[in-house]
Amino acid sequence: MKTHVNAVGTPNLWPQLQRSILRVASVCKGYASKVYSGFANFVTNLQIGRMESVLRKMSDQELAQIGITQSEIKRHARFLVTYESDRT
Repeated sequence: MKTHVNAVGTPNLWPQLQRSILRVASVCKGYASKVYSGFANFVTNLQIGRMESVLRKMSDQELAQIGITQSEIKRHARFLVTYESDRT
């Protein structure tokens, strides 16, 4: 007796493959998000460092004109870089 392949219950692998693809995509998305976040933090810290450098080159009189002192440079640099205006 000849058995046809269609008569034998072949497993349907498509649902398993879909679940596997979704898992891999989810993991990749998580890693991409972490890499992007780390890069964004790196760039922000680089900008803050540059702003601090500019402010430290200013004299006490110049700093007084913008309303800060030498001890406030780090805080003010962070504020200037991270301040988000209403850009809509």
